[in-house]
Amino acid sequence: MASSTPFLAGADASPVRSGHLVVEVEHVSVSFPSLVGTGEVVRDVSFSINAGERVGLVGESGSGKSLTARAMMRLIPKPGRMSQGRVLLDGVELGTGPTADPGRWRGTSMAMITQDPLSSLNPLVRIGVQVTEMLRRHRGLGRREARSRAVELLASVGIPDPQRTLSYFPAVLSGGMRQRVALAIAISCNPRLLIADEPTTSLDVTIQAQVLDLLERMTAQHGTGVLLISHDLGVVADFCDRLLVMYGGRIVESGPTFQVIDHPAHPYTRALMASVPSMTGQLPDRLASIPGSPPIGGVWSTGCSFAPRCPIARPICRDQDPLLVIQDRHDHAAACHATSDPQWHALIDGLGAS
Repeated sequence: MASSTPFLAGADASPVRSGHLVVEVEHVSVSFPSLVGTGEVVRDVSFSINAGERVGLVGESGSGKSLTARAMMRLIPKPGRMSQGRVLLDGVELGTGPTADPGRWRGTSMAMITQDPLSSLNPLVRIGVQVTEMLRRHRGLGRREARSRAVELLASVGIPDPQRTLSYFPAVLSGGMRQRVALAIAISCNPRLLIADEPTTSLDVTIQAQVLDLLERMTAQHGTGVLLISHDLGVVADFCDRLLVMYGGRIVESGPTFQVIDHPAHPYTRALMASVPSMTGQLPDRLASIPGSPPIGGVWSTGCSFAPRCPIARPICRDQDPLLVIQDRHDHAAACHATSDPQWHALIDGLGAS
């Protein structure tokens, strides 16, 4: 377990030493009630993020990525709840002792950028008030100093006229501009961990590059850990050190980004990679797709949730859920029964050729 360091409101935002465990997610499950009982939408998810580390979380819509992030932030929408597990920030379990009040660590030690900036910005409050509120409350800055810092933050995320933007209401701005304001608020207190849920979706390519460059500088200068949730495998491949692949509410593959992308060990990951068109060579007449449909959250069949769509599924896949098992010296892990088959490498390579 990581040693405890100060992370409450007003704490020193000096860089955290490299290798220090910033956050640990241990066996977290998220459940929602339904007409037929309680269903787990996120199931037994575990991972950790070090200071300065950039971790990607990918998977189809509905796989549980955003709910995992909301569980970490204690922002699960009701009537949902975290039915199992715990989250530790700097070695302290959230919800206990000094972390019992989320207002003392949310936004300062752990911050989040949501997919839709309208859900995180108050439409009735000017941008300047929303940006400076964090600085005045958590960093103790005066009105003038906070406003000056707010201008710097907005400029750093690529807003062309930050001084004037402070006087605007969110509705005046485009979706991309609102996303940049949300990012400025999230990084304003130099959090230990930044959860970025599709932060570049509504941005053009040039601004995407600026935002990712800003996040990269945060990890280098302040030791900020980043959890990047994205559907853009190109962005993830270029930005992240480590990759987590989710399907059916669980992590089905994890490891160094280069290893997962170049040598995917799970049939689902292989199918995801095959669905991305190559930037070199001739484009195929038809892009690859994954047959079938993702499972409905909370309604899981026995065995591996990917088995109904998997081209190499066998009877055991429909009867037993596979464990996440390390495959090689790179700490590359996959949850697939086929890995125990002596012909597994040939099976996986055959998927790539199909």
